[in-house]
Amino acid sequence: MSQFGKISYSLQGGLSTDQAEQMHRAMLGLCGTVGMKVGHGPIRELAARNRGVTDHGGRLTFEAELVEEAIAAQSYPPGLFECDFDIVSGAYCLNVTDLQDGRIRPATHADLYDLTKLADSYGMLGSAPVLPRDLPGPLQEIALQKAVFEVAPRKHVPALDANPRATPEVAEAVFRMAEVVGAEIPLGAWVISPFRINDDDLNVIHHHLHRRCPLWIATMPIMGATSPVFPVGSYVQSLAELFAGLTLLHVIGGGVPVYCSVIDSVRAYPFDMRYGSFVYGSPEDLWATLLQVQLNGRYGIPVCAKSLLTASREPDAHAAAEKSAHTMAAALAGARLFTNAGLLSVDEIYSPEQVVLDYEIVQYAKATLRGFEFSEETLAVEAIREVAQKGTFLEHDTTLDNYRTAFWEPELFDHRMLQTWQADGAKELRERLRETARGRIAAHDFHLPDDQQRALDAIWEECERGL
Repeated sequence: MSQFGKISYSLQGGLSTDQAEQMHRAMLGLCGTVGMKVGHGPIRELAARNRGVTDHGGRLTFEAELVEEAIAAQSYPPGLFECDFDIVSGAYCLNVTDLQDGRIRPATHADLYDLTKLADSYGMLGSAPVLPRDLPGPLQEIALQKAVFEVAPRKHVPALDANPRATPEVAEAVFRMAEVVGAEIPLGAWVISPFRINDDDLNVIHHHLHRRCPLWIATMPIMGATSPVFPVGSYVQSLAELFAGLTLLHVIGGGVPVYCSVIDSVRAYPFDMRYGSFVYGSPEDLWATLLQVQLNGRYGIPVCAKSLLTASREPDAHAAAEKSAHTMAAALAGARLFTNAGLLSVDEIYSPEQVVLDYEIVQYAKATLRGFEFSEETLAVEAIREVAQKGTFLEHDTTLDNYRTAFWEPELFDHRMLQTWQADGAKELRERLRETARGRIAAHDFHLPDDQQRALDAIWEECERGL
């Protein structure tokens, strides 16, 4: 019997079902004994009114049945489970690599708009890319959302939005802007490992509970620094922090959609003891992503692989090696959404050159995972027989009919040999990256309708006067 069909490859191995269940039971035990330290009095009092929540003098614990209820009630847009090598770009970085000469410098308001346009030109999603350091503090956060609404509204996917809202006043301005363009704004809270929730985040949420907006929780435990040095133990802590926080939001939300941050869900990070920093791009970080893919599947959480991150400070071979290896392994494990394009030095630098390069890296992974057909035609027995007797494969119908789709044609990783490359000007890759970035920014031409733009400008001017 013929076995025709699609041929594709994937990674095997990982946690057994029993091992994942052991971690689940350990997580439930920690939610019920350690829980979450909540310093925000009104939120703590609101939560403690619910069955299954106990207040131990500022530390809330949650019974297993309630935690399971909160996990089952998570709400995510269906589209996040159906991604097709989509890319998230942005994490409000403080610095950029200059588009003209590549030097590292503080990010500006103009950079915010240019780099948001660049990411949007590739269809990238997520938060704004840089924090404009030439603006006063509160205006920096408002500018992030205004720029996305003005030049890249497709980028605003609420469940991938992690822009900060440091105060109720900042959140109020962002809500007003969102109303102008018809966008949804979620509010989130970060767990500060081990097991303490950010009171400022809770204050913003409490102030705006009446809006009935979606709520998210995120945590970033660091192995050996804020969580156990062992990957498994750190992931047990990550699960417990995430789901204790999720349960807290579930009981105070009154039925609003509550979910785990898609970008920072069920994740822990390796730590470099020599330099005192957590590490992106290392083999241990890749382990962490593979664990994330498996555990997110266990709990019904969309996977966003943080594979486009590196400790390198420049768009160099170090960055390319870590990002490429991590992205390919994540894709083979089943990830189809990848973050954070353009980031360098963990998340200190946003590089337009790296944005272009990261897009190419993801396309490479996509081309690899597309697979190939196994069929009567692709067995090509008749074509081999014909060419063996007369002719060449270059002129055979099977080649002429299929050569345009048989092989991936990269934009940057071109296949020219030395002589052709020299004849074409012998441009170095980094120069080509900058040229590509500048060209895409210049060609970006999205504009809001005039009435919406005027309304956003009026809110901005009011914030300039009052914040």
